[in-house]
Amino acid sequence: MALLIKNAHVMDPSQQLDERLDILLENGVVARLARDIAAPEAEQVDASGLIAAPGLIDMHVHLR
Repeated sequence: MALLIKNAHVMDPSQQLDERLDILLENGVVARLARDIAAPEAEQVDASGLIAAPGLIDMHVHLR
């Protein structure tokens, strides 16, 4: 199963990414990052106006 996220603002400082890209996921794994990916078999989601970033964690947490 493939999912194509279109027009996302992709931010990843470790890869020096800060631009609008499409994200193709195959079996839950990022298969491709590029502009204007064509994947007619994939379910498509329009992410215009949204930000895609790597998972973030809260470094300031109080555990009891």
